[in-house]
Amino acid sequence: MPKQKQFLRFPRKSSKPKDTIPQTANEFLAVGVDLEEAGEKWRAGDAQKSARFFLRALDDYENGLQHFHGSFDLAYNRARLQYELVQQPRLLPHLPGGKFDLLRSALNSHRYALEINRENADLLFNTGQVLTSLGELISEEQYRHHDAVVVDPLGLFQEALTFFQQCLSLQELQISQLDRAPQGQSIEADSSATETTSKDVSEHPRPLSQPSDEDTWATIMEPVTEQALLDTLLAQVETLTSICGLSSNRGISDLNWVDEYYRNSLQDKLLGFAKETGRHHEATLAKAKYRCTLADARFTATMLDIPTYEKEVTGAYEIFPESDPDPQALCDRADAEIVFAASVQKVWRQVMDRGLVEGMPEDVARLSIVRWKHLTKALDNLTLAAKLPKVKNLPRIHLRRGDCELLRRRLGTAPSNYDIALKSASTLLKNAEIYYRGAARLAQAEAAADEETEASVKEAVVIAVSTGEHSKLHKRLDLQRARAQEIIEDMTEEGLLWDEDMKSFSL
Repeated sequence: MPKQKQFLRFPRKSSKPKDTIPQTANEFLAVGVDLEEAGEKWRAGDAQKSARFFLRALDDYENGLQHFHGSFDLAYNRARLQYELVQQPRLLPHLPGGKFDLLRSALNSHRYALEINRENADLLFNTGQVLTSLGELISEEQYRHHDAVVVDPLGLFQEALTFFQQCLSLQELQISQLDRAPQGQSIEADSSATETTSKDVSEHPRPLSQPSDEDTWATIMEPVTEQALLDTLLAQVETLTSICGLSSNRGISDLNWVDEYYRNSLQDKLLGFAKETGRHHEATLAKAKYRCTLADARFTATMLDIPTYEKEVTGAYEIFPESDPDPQALCDRADAEIVFAASVQKVWRQVMDRGLVEGMPEDVARLSIVRWKHLTKALDNLTLAAKLPKVKNLPRIHLRRGDCELLRRRLGTAPSNYDIALKSASTLLKNAEIYYRGAARLAQAEAAADEETEASVKEAVVIAVSTGEHSKLHKRLDLQRARAQEIIEDMTEEGLLWDEDMKSFSL
């Protein structure tokens, strides 16, 4: 799943929308702001009504741009709002088009705003975020050939890095100007510059424009901060992490430039600004995730052996103390352990299929032990994370726990035939069923539709495999056949199911 990104809102004016038709760019802007404010008020309680207000705000910005093509404020707000809406799962069912189409529209709107002003740090940062989100979505197989248009996600990620680097350069320039200014004297900034690219809406409001009592608008200037620079650096690390996820079949050169980019452009700055801002924990998490993903890409490209890869995964999270467990670190580490086990199996099969080595029984047994150990570690980390008070997205954690049990069960089949997994198969299936059922209930309570559907389908599949009872699965297929089939296909591709399981039920 791609990571959720948010843009910061500018402060709203408190006056009510005017009944008259807007005549100026400022009036269009004022109406759009008020419509967005109304959408915010209803977002928690009535998602459909909230979406209607947001869509009316977009229509207002569109209409304003039809009359005032060069209004940067209108163009910026339209682009920002389009991307914000994509990041709201509760609103997506009430928006026109799918997520791919919405992101593509947001990207086009950002490009339009860039034609008006390419020297706005916030806009550069936001464009990079949209490109990264689109690249992550296209990386998922079901979107790769969407609408008969083939887009290379690597190109989107690389373009995102370019925008993030331009944003960082502009931010560094603004900070250097502030440092050189005499005490008490402000720096005259370009009207396009804005203050922050922080992702925390509550702590760092990002003002772009706001109306005065006379209904005129002015750009509010605030000095760029170290927090903003760290946000831009972290965004680049996350984009490099996404690139590593694509790199298993792209060759050594791709992996080399990624790590060179990190070491030469990001590593020292990331540590420095993390220390200055007190966000060392956040930066360390991003670095650990990048380190594990890079190690996996190198391993699948046959650039690392198993012991070295294992050492990288283990070492990446050693810095997080066991005495004070962090739920996000535990979940990230669990994901890294699961990916490790899957990649070891994948590469070993590729080597055997090519006839490069003989699959000796002792080698198979040794790899089975290694994979079981890491899957068990992943399960232990997820179990601990689920018990912590600060945990987020509990339905997703229980989903991953169920996945771990099915992956451990898979080790009891050929060619692994791992004795412990074979003897525990029924118990592992029952555990997976319990975890999926719990995930579905929690997701329903949190109105997390995607997680609820995934958990319900997986629970029904496990029941069909373990007991031969198909009624729950058929009911789910009747409700959401296309989505249910997609989930089952994903389970097969991820190794949660195999041919013998699929024979136990029909779609």
